[in-house]
Amino acid sequence: MKKVSKLERGMSYKILLLVGIVVILLIGIGAAYIMMKSPSTTTSTTTTSSPSSSVTVSSSSAPNNNFYLLVFTQKGIVQAINPFTQTSNFLGFQHVVNISTSVPQQVYYWDEVPAGEMFNASYIVIPVNNGSVYIINPSTLKVVETLNVGKSVGFIGVAYSPNQQYVAIADGPSGVVEVINLKNLQVVWKDTFVSPTGKTYYPCDVRWSPNGEYLIVPMRFNNTVDLISASNGSVVKMVVASLGSQPYMVSPNMQGTMVAVEYAGNNSVGFYSLPNLQYMGMVQMPSGVTPQRGVFTPNGQYYLEAPANKNEVVVISTSNFQIAQTISLPSINPQGLASIGITPGESYAYVVIHGSVSSGGMIVLINLQTLSVAYEVPLTTAPAFVLPVSVSTATYLVDNVLLPPITGLHC
Repeated sequence: MKKVSKLERGMSYKILLLVGIVVILLIGIGAAYIMMKSPSTTTSTTTTSSPSSSVTVSSSSAPNNNFYLLVFTQKGIVQAINPFTQTSNFLGFQHVVNISTSVPQQVYYWDEVPAGEMFNASYIVIPVNNGSVYIINPSTLKVVETLNVGKSVGFIGVAYSPNQQYVAIADGPSGVVEVINLKNLQVVWKDTFVSPTGKTYYPCDVRWSPNGEYLIVPMRFNNTVDLISASNGSVVKMVVASLGSQPYMVSPNMQGTMVAVEYAGNNSVGFYSLPNLQYMGMVQMPSGVTPQRGVFTPNGQYYLEAPANKNEVVVISTSNFQIAQTISLPSINPQGLASIGITPGESYAYVVIHGSVSSGGMIVLINLQTLSVAYEVPLTTAPAFVLPVSVSTATYLVDNVLLPPITGLHC
């Protein structure tokens, strides 16, 4: 028998050791591959198909429900609402301003806080579509001052700055855009946008850029979208749209890189870069759908369009500027949505359905992880706009300011 040298035995041992290491590595790689192919226990994915594209959203975290809603109705009533319970949504109410149901003047248009934030400003600024603006003490819900911006019935709205220390007001009929300091209620600047013949350019809307440097204002009858310095009111840049397109609502994304523009004249939504306002894409609404107000999802992946004449939300992809799906909402008459925003914590979009003064409206929360209806809050009053507030703020108002809820409350 041949003797095996120490050198040969050492080499054999090394070969066996190398083979063992290779086997262990192969087993580990195989196990990792199997785990990668297996469904995750912490993250799920929902895909909704549509003719043009698909919506894929991740649902990896619990939604943030740590807020209540202050609902301002068309006839001057404010209500505190808990949107997450079916038994006691309506917590209390107060008749803030006495607006008769027999006149067209209403709290009707918008009062917008920064997307994803709770209201925490010094005053609640309530626009009435006759050109008046009520300044409300948020601790007492009493009117402390009235501003007269315009004199005619029509689009008027308020937008709070990102730090909620200023508000911008746009009144379409008068052509007035102004910024007010909420610490002292003084006008920082005011300008009137009219043609050389005196016709209003009709600033239908106003939104702050997320960095607070600019206001974005659509001038409906001038067919422009103006980027205006928030500090002094000078026009920095503008988009000149086609004749008759009538830009009348705008919404920037939370990243400050894109703005969507609703066009009343051709039922489309245009997308432009910020701050240079370069054209990015245009989406034509489905037949019979009139775009009015929208909001970007927090990640900027989709734009949620709330039409003026349909109880549905149109989901637009910002990667290809196509309609990805529609989200059907309860069939309340008359059809049409008032506004849409992002809740604190960025888990939901809240949609306001005006309904009617006699039969009431509704608030709908859309889960942004699944892009589906999560909660429906029916109201016996006709809502105008909604301010998300902390639970502690709502509790204070319910305990110290608001009246107990009553059945069948109408405007």
